[in-house]
Amino acid sequence: KYNGTGLGVKFRMHPMAAALARCQLKGLDERNAKGAAQVCRLNDRILQLPGIYEQTSGRSDVKRLHYAWNMLFIEEKEAGMSRATAVKALKAEGVNTSEFGYRLQHKCDLYKDAQWWHHAPVIPELPNSDKANATALPLPYFTSEAPELVDQYAAAFEKVWANRNKLG
Repeated sequence: KYNGTGLGVKFRMHPMAAALARCQLKGLDERNAKGAAQVCRLNDRILQLPGIYEQTSGRSDVKRLHYAWNMLFIEEKEAGMSRATAVKALKAEGVNTSEFGYRLQHKCDLYKDAQWWHHAPVIPELPNSDKANATALPLPYFTSEAPELVDQYAAAFEKVWANRNKLG
């Protein structure tokens, strides 16, 4: 019931994990740059297609990084097809995607159960979270140079969009 909320989880680091993290952090900027370059290579092509968007901050001083996904969003009316149709067609072309949705933290039972709170939190409606979940189109985050794979993904998107009127 409380899985994924962090309730009761201890995230204390042991000394060996700290030593490993210090070693890994030395190459973090380089790894982030390689991954970001692959995302840009792919997104620069597919963001030209109608109805496909990426998350932006709207600030020039913010550098976008990725963790596990290159998360894009589909605006169904502009795209001329539903997310489900796009996902099915993209999968048929070999694209690793899904109708993914994050577990919305603000809707977890933890925040509704009075036993955990002296003063229950007031959680507002967050319609943009629901919209993001309903329109998300996750793609793998390629962390190293893979130009052939990036080109295959871009070509798959272009093929699906070129034929979207036939997909229904």
